[in-house]
Amino acid sequence: MNSDVDPLYTRLYHKYSMKYRRIIDKQYFDSPIFRLILHPGKRWFLCAFFLLVYFNRLIETQSYFVVSYMLGIQIIQSLLRYFTPLGLPDIEDEDEDVNIQLPQHNDDRPLIRSMPEISLWEQIIFALILSNFATFFQIFDLPVYWPFLFSYFILVIIITFKKYLKHMQKYGYSWGDFSKR
Repeated sequence: MNSDVDPLYTRLYHKYSMKYRRIIDKQYFDSPIFRLILHPGKRWFLCAFFLLVYFNRLIETQSYFVVSYMLGIQIIQSLLRYFTPLGLPDIEDEDEDVNIQLPQHNDDRPLIRSMPEISLWEQIIFALILSNFATFFQIFDLPVYWPFLFSYFILVIIITFKKYLKHMQKYGYSWGDFSKR
């Protein structure tokens, strides 16, 4: 027996650490958020609810166009990361000439996404909550002529999707490759 370790201390440590670990685990796994994570339909319903709350707030205030622009950019970037296969460089790094080939995959096996669906949901929910929170402070209501901002948003989306389509063609994948054929 090791003389450096007190057996009483060891027994008490394991007894109480296991007891509190069970309490913490029970609190975590019984939380409504954890139960919500297990059901994708309910998760995305909550996301749609937060989006409707945000739209309601925008209609009510008739302002916060820059916050909406940044929310839209964040959602588009998250979706593009979700639809990019694992192991490929980012679309922003496409200017560099990197010779990375898409891993050979069997026709029966789908590609692996670079970001799981739960991470996409978390990023979108976080962006929606942050945007809703920002609409309660006047400091985020920057004066901007909204038609210019909207047209710039559409231009950014078009340019981003062109880059994404070039990325898809270069590495030979499509959105349908993520599901089983």
